[in-house]
Amino acid sequence: MTSMTPQEIMEMLAEHAKWLANSKKGARANFKHADFTGANFAGAKLQKSSLSGCKLSRTIFRGANLIAADLYAADLTKADLRDALLIRADLRGAELKGAKLNGANLQEADFRGGSLILSGGETVTFPAGDLSDAEMENVVAEKANLNGANLAGAALGNANFAYSHLRGANLSGAELHGAGFMGSDMADCDLTNADLAGADLSNVNLSGARVEGCNFDNVKLDGAKLENVDFSKSKAVAKHLIKEAESTPLPPNLQAILKKHFLWVETNGLKGERADLSGMDLSGMDLSNCAMSGATMKGANLKGTILRGAQTVMSDMSQCIMEDVDLTGAMMEGVNLSRSNLKNAHLKGAILTAVDLKGPNGEALGKKWPANLSAASFVGANLEGADMTDANLIDANFKGAKLSGAIFDGADMEDTKFDQGQKVSA
Repeated sequence: MTSMTPQEIMEMLAEHAKWLANSKKGARANFKHADFTGANFAGAKLQKSSLSGCKLSRTIFRGANLIAADLYAADLTKADLRDALLIRADLRGAELKGAKLNGANLQEADFRGGSLILSGGETVTFPAGDLSDAEMENVVAEKANLNGANLAGAALGNANFAYSHLRGANLSGAELHGAGFMGSDMADCDLTNADLAGADLSNVNLSGARVEGCNFDNVKLDGAKLENVDFSKSKAVAKHLIKEAESTPLPPNLQAILKKHFLWVETNGLKGERADLSGMDLSGMDLSNCAMSGATMKGANLKGTILRGAQTVMSDMSQCIMEDVDLTGAMMEGVNLSRSNLKNAHLKGAILTAVDLKGPNGEALGKKWPANLSAASFVGANLEGADMTDANLIDANFKGAKLSGAIFDGADMEDTKFDQGQKVSA
């Protein structure tokens, strides 16, 4: 661990402020492996800074801007992150046991496991983020990746985890009253003795979850997938809500492919196998919340397929039939949709931005991979609130599309087609 004097810290923050204002001036703050135990960064502007591997136990970040910050494998035990902005922050392998995150914004934050190369060359492997006993009331964590994370005993009352990834997460004993998990993937998670009173689990994938002693009083379960969930020892479950999913089970061969692909994604390619679904007929299937990042689906038939909340980061979905596909809230950074037909598709709130490229050990490479939507047809599609920042939209067709609140910042819109009079700014 390295240490820095207060003056050195202030100088680095000043250079970082210049860099944020104009990347050609100043320098990005790089605090990698520094020891800031108990330091006060309240209200600091640390967006896009590097704090990977830092010792930040009991450090105060209250109200700080940590948007897109690199906190890979950082020790944030009992840190004060109340009201902090952690949107798109890299928190893979971070230790947040007992941290205070009340009111923080964790949208699209990544809490998966990972590995870190220390200064001596040793490689240390970290499990998914540890948020056990953390205080997270009213936290906003839409589309966050918490697969396998430890949230045991965490206080999450009225938190917003809509369209998040919580597959295999430990939520045992967690306080979840009034929390929103709409459209999230909570398959195989541990909800033993958790309190979900008044929570919204609409369209959640709860398949295989452990729910012994869990309080389901007044919980919304409309459209939830409840396969292999034993409610016999849970509390206050309305009997009419306990039913198997109405969708047709996926074919065994597809289940096997997706299982191997999920393992491939979670281990950064060390295990499992990348899914190749090129040319396959997946029409009408329910693939909500599926982890399909990096998959090859070129030329596939996805007409009417349900992919709500799915992850298709850097997937090849070019030349696909995607009429009426439901990609509401999907994570699609760096996706290739070139020449695909998305007529009348549902992409409300979808993320189609560029993805920051990182090395195998989580280090930033300083490069972005934009989403490729060139020559794709979005005629009549719903893209309200969709984010297409820096996307390639050359020759794309948005005629008749709903674009209220859609973001096109930095997008390449050469020969892009819109309705006459429709106002869109790049």
